Amino acid sequence: MPKLPLITISCTASSDTILQKARALAKKLGLDFCDKKQCRNRYILTYTDEHLELGVNEQLENCKEKHSPLFVDFIHGNAGYRHARNCTIKQPLARAVGIKSGFRPDIFDATAGLGGDGFVLACLGSNVILNERSPIIGALLEDAMQRGLQAQNATSEVIQKRMTLLLGDAKENIKHLTSPPYTVYLDPMYPHSKKSALNKKEMRMIRDIVGDDDDSEELLETALRYAGNRVVVKRPKGAERLNSKNPSHVIEMKNSRFDVYMINHL
Repeated sequence: MPKLPLITISCTASSDTILQKARALAKKLGLDFCDKKQCRNRYILTYTDEHLELGVNEQLENCKEKHSPLFVDFIHGNAGYRHARNCTIKQPLARAVGIKSGFRPDIFDATAGLGGDGFVLACLGSNVILNERSPIIGALLEDAMQRGLQAQNATSEVIQKRMTLLLGDAKENIKHLTSPPYTVYLDPMYPHSKKSALNKKEMRMIRDIVGDDDDSEELLETALRYAGNRVVVKRPKGAERLNSKNPSHVIEMKNSRFDVYMINHL
């Protein structure tokens, strides 16, 4: 399990049930549980009446910036919009992973993060295994999936039938799958850049929690050994290839690209 940053679990809800969930999660992750007003760590993982969220402890004297809490929501917001408006097999992501008319590949999303791309692929009809190695981000994902299942709508059906969450090192988890995934999808942490979205407050928080993907080149090599048909790597526009390895083909977008490695062509 990755080394966790200085983080505390808290709870602002009055419900005894949610309070018990917060204490159980603290025990599971090996983190301290405390009243939010007494927390002295930089980050606080908080159960509210609505969801589990990750926030910056703004009570600290050295914390001068305002930060919106980070949580995952597959029903509303960006995920809900993408589900309602952008579920087409003609989009670059779908073409990159091998989705086409009459065919929906099984996909191993090795760097699930906040689950946005994995959710879209599941909405398009693929069975998706989301792998997240950060226990903190994994907890946010698990909370979002549980809330999505309770919605009793199209989102709950997508999550129940086509999304599976695995926690831990993707390089190890992929070795123990019952069958090779048709596509392995990698979206490693983008390199530092003045123009990168990672300079947004919430993305800086994610980098603090997750760290840099220093093993992304090793992960690519493992993916190439275990993928059934292809490995897809999402990269920023202009970024160098992982391992300086030339892909079979590239799908370009405005600010990023998909490097596609076809197994039979390597």
